[in-house]
Amino acid sequence: MRLFLSARLWATFGVLAVLGLVTFGMYAFVSGGSSASGNSRALHNIDLIAAVTGTQPDEGWQVDNGKTVGNITLTLDDGRIVAIVDGTPSEVSCTNFTDPNACVLLADMLGSAVIWFAYVPADEKNGKQMLTLPALVDMQAGGDLGVLQNDLVIKLANGVDRTCESETATLREFITKYSSNSISMLDLLADEITEVICVSQ
Repeated sequence: MRLFLSARLWATFGVLAVLGLVTFGMYAFVSGGSSASGNSRALHNIDLIAAVTGTQPDEGWQVDNGKTVGNITLTLDDGRIVAIVDGTPSEVSCTNFTDPNACVLLADMLGSAVIWFAYVPADEKNGKQMLTLPALVDMQAGGDLGVLQNDLVIKLANGVDRTCESETATLREFITKYSSNSISMLDLLADEITEVICVSQ
């Protein structure tokens, strides 16, 4: 009887060991898949868009290796004050921190905190109302959001104008044909992309 119970006990241990190995293997597979997907470029959901009228950076403020060094406070054209803390991931291409409305803030927010932002030059023509952005390459949320070539995700207007020599029936068709040679126009008053325009290659 004791030998029988021992055999059953060892058999149970064997089953548990096999199940453990299978579980570990599945975990490793899932973890490996997550790491692989993590290597793809991250999209930035832009929740806050505004021209900047004033800046108050810490002394020595800069961007190093894609992150801010020091704190900076921005005053927006609608009167809001936005504080961006040290170590915030960013892409800064506008270096005019003096003139009002020279730069535009495009920020990915978590509540009231900026978790990523782009700081770009305003358009020279009609810069308080429109901002030229890279091509639209995809859509999300049933066509409510547009994915740009630079990985920004921005709201699309209801009925985005398509300006090109050759007509397209839908915005999806425009993206398929012209995502490599077009630009997107962002309405700074409505905070949405209102037009896509073909450009010469």
